[in-house]
Amino acid sequence: MEQLNTILKSLNIKGQCVNHKRHRHLATYDIKLDPSAMVSRIERRTREISLSIKSVTVPIVKVLPKDGLVRLHVAMAQAKPLPLPELWKRDEVPAIEDMMLPAVLGESDDGSKVWVDISDHPHTLVAGATGSGKSVFLRSLIWNLSQLHKHSMRNIQLYLVDPKRVEFNKYEKMRGLVNYVAYTYDKTNALLKILTNKMESRYEQMARLGIQSVKERPNLFPQIVVVIDEVADLMMQDKKTHEFETGIIRLAQKARAAGIYLVLATQRPSKDVLTGLIKANFPARVSCKVSSRVDSQVILDAQGAENLLGRGDAILQSPVNDRVRFQSAFCEPSDIV
Repeated sequence: MEQLNTILKSLNIKGQCVNHKRHRHLATYDIKLDPSAMVSRIERRTREISLSIKSVTVPIVKVLPKDGLVRLHVAMAQAKPLPLPELWKRDEVPAIEDMMLPAVLGESDDGSKVWVDISDHPHTLVAGATGSGKSVFLRSLIWNLSQLHKHSMRNIQLYLVDPKRVEFNKYEKMRGLVNYVAYTYDKTNALLKILTNKMESRYEQMARLGIQSVKERPNLFPQIVVVIDEVADLMMQDKKTHEFETGIIRLAQKARAAGIYLVLATQRPSKDVLTGLIKANFPARVSCKVSSRVDSQVILDAQGAENLLGRGDAILQSPVNDRVRFQSAFCEPSDIV
């Protein structure tokens, strides 16, 4: 803390570090700024601050308006592994009767478990460069759904799309949970049409029953989760017909109330991959480390993801979570199948 206060003074930033915590993968510094000091000044001088406190990466700045503090997230050099099976225990699932699709993603910067309800997002964009932990995050998401299905907590149907043919092929034998795995552009578009027809059929049944959302009758339909990896590859093939993008947008606009939830993942979160219409219909974002500040701006609408450590260090941004930094939990493929 004294070292940080010294560098703040030398940079003419009027403020003082009032709290310091260290956890499994992060250290946090809470700074109380003087009324005349500007947060943007800290954001501009993060490189100088990282040199002073010998941070592995440039600190990520987060404003805590309720506490009147600015928090610096500093990555630890050696992060301890975080096994997912140790986090997810049936008796500890919070308020499961009130959550449609509970999932534990990992641990936050204060050591608490990061639980989310997938149905509250309702659609999620996931980004991360090679080696950042994006594939492990998707695997942990599938693991969460497998636990809900295995213990008969929820009736779930999982559809997977894997243009690389290496991430999801191992899950094909999980019949009962995994309904279908698509590997090509054409089969992906065919799958989207099937899901769209299923969505429209559900709306017809809901209209006859006089309900507006599956949350009014949670056991009426199986909950459907669609996980699509390498969206950039599919968007490259979509330049002529725009069939894939149109199918995704149509589903995303209406599918939530029908109990269908989408997860799109990409290594390259550029504007031509995550278009404005796609982003508008995917309010939840998970970003592992990305290659540049521009990529972070696209996926999170803010900077910071380019300064993550990698190896599962991630940021969650959703309607119910304001830029929560967490360590994504790890599980082996054998843990799922």
